[in-house]
Formats: sequence, structure tokens, C-alpha cells
Amino acid sequence: MGGVLRRPMRAPCILSLTLLAACAGKGVPPRATHESSPLTLTYLGVAGWRIDDGRTTLLFDPYFSRPVLTDDAKIASDEKAVAARVPPHADLVLVGHSHVDHLLDAPSVARLTGAQIIGTESTAHYACAAGTPADRIITAQGGEDFEFGAFSVRVIPSLHSALGDKHVFGASQTIPADVKLPMAFADFKKTEGGTLAYLARLGGHEVLFLDTANFVERELEGLRPDVAIVAVGLRGEIHDYTCRLMRVVGMPPVVFANHFDVWTEPTRPTRDLPDDTKSDLARFADEVHACSPSTRVVVPEPFQANRVGLR
Repeated sequence: MGGVLRRPMRAPCILSLTLLAACAGKGVPPRATHESSPLTLTYLGVAGWRIDDGRTTLLFDPYFSRPVLTDDAKIASDEKAVAARVPPHADLVLVGHSHVDHLLDAPSVARLTGAQIIGTESTAHYACAAGTPADRIITAQGGEDFEFGAFSVRVIPSLHSALGDKHVFGASQTIPADVKLPMAFADFKKTEGGTLAYLARLGGHEVLFLDTANFVERELEGLRPDVAIVAVGLRGEIHDYTCRLMRVVGMPPVVFANHFDVWTEPTRPTRDLPDDTKSDLARFADEVHACSPSTRVVVPEPFQANRVGLR
């Protein structure tokens, strides 16, 4: 199941007049064309990614501990599990929201790699309580566009996937500034703390990162990433999720599936995923190709490097 999912080429301009115009290149801002270096993207399981350009290393939602999750369990980062997987150095840890499978290990990862952490106020409170120095925490609310010299990051206001058949209410609470660690899993479930997407620019590439299956369409208008990392779980709760996303970001050349494994269990090879997950990933590839036939869809294998080459 791992690797590139290819489907037969289809007529790209049959869905709507809007898509006809987009496919013809009318009204669509051009994709950046400037010198780039090879980019390596490594899936870390759940929604975690490592992205390297040979100069900069970014870590998105790194989650290695995989603890047993029961509501009353106090959940702490497993330092040995983290140390076994992190690179010796990273520049930035980017956290999309503050649920346990996105935030738990971020402070440990930052400490071991020397990276800064960027995320919502909720993420910042947790990182501070975990001992991250204040000058290593960047608090964002969405709309910022930060320059770091060798790379830059645009922070994009976003939305969490629709939980509980769209009926979950109150899960977006913020982790308080006076939080005591370790937190119980039941408390993590309440504290999404707001959701951010990111556009990272490094090595001449632009990479869009969505760590949960939802987005604010107007916040993505005008973006033209050459790589999009797209959460797929629960996307069916969102109207026309895949095609709307492909259209608004200009039909990116490469899409990596994200947040598709069984996040409550240890990381497993893609071939060992449940059959319904494999079928859903195939449907996702079909959805992408129905709207963007030339896009290459990749279902990544955990901890295997994927190279995006020179343009």
C-alpha cells in the first residue's frame, strides 16, 4: 500500500466552470519558479513529519511516545522513544494544535534537538510547563509570516476536523497557563486550543502542512505550494474537502497523505494498516486525481525518506 498511488488520467476540466477556468490557468496565480535544492520528507507516524533541505530541518507534530491512552491515565513523554527517533539537530518544531498526538512530545523533541517551538497559546502553555525556556517558544494565532533567515514560515488560521459526526462541542479549550503536568488523557481530549496550518518555505520549495482534515478556504487563497501534506481522516465530514483544497491551492504537483495511521497504537508499516484505512487512502487518491490529474499522490511509509527533486 505504501508509495505513490497513481490512477488513470482523466479529463481535468469537467467538474465545474470554476474548475475549467482553473485548469486553463485563468485567474490562477503562477507557482513560484526559482532555484531549489532537493527536499527530503520523512513521515514520523500520526501527523508527524521531518522536512530537510540539507541546511534546515523542520519537525511537524512529532509524536513518538505512543502511550496507552485511557481517560484517567496521566500522559507523559517517553524520553527514550523520542531520543531514538529525533535528529541530532532541528531548527523548529511546528505544532498544529494541542491534542496529545500532536503536542505531547514537542517539548522533549525541542530540548533534544535545540529547536524552537511554534504553536498556539495552548501549545505555548504546555511547552512552558514542560520546561521549555520562554525564549524558545513562539506563540502564534494565525496570520503571521515569520522570517528565520534560511527558511520562513507562514502561519495560517485553520480548523480541526469535525469530530463525533460534527457533534463534539467544547473540545477546543485552551491548556491553561497554570497547567500541572503530566496531564490526563481526558484533559488532552478537551484542549485542541485552536488549529493552525503552516506554509514552510525552505530550499526553494513551499510546503503546505495540514495536520487535521479541515481548513479555512479563504486563508489558503493565493497559495501555490509545490508540496502539500494533507490530513485525510474524517475528511468526509467536510463538504468537497479534497477538490476544494486542490483548487484553492492551485493543484500542487505532489500531495502526501497525512494522519491516516492508527494513532492510538504503535506505529506500523503501511502494508499492515487495516483494510478500511487502505481503502480510504485509495479513495483519497481518486479524489485528488479527479480534480488534479497531474498531481502525484504519495502514501508515505513511516520513517522512510521521500525525495522531492530539483525543479
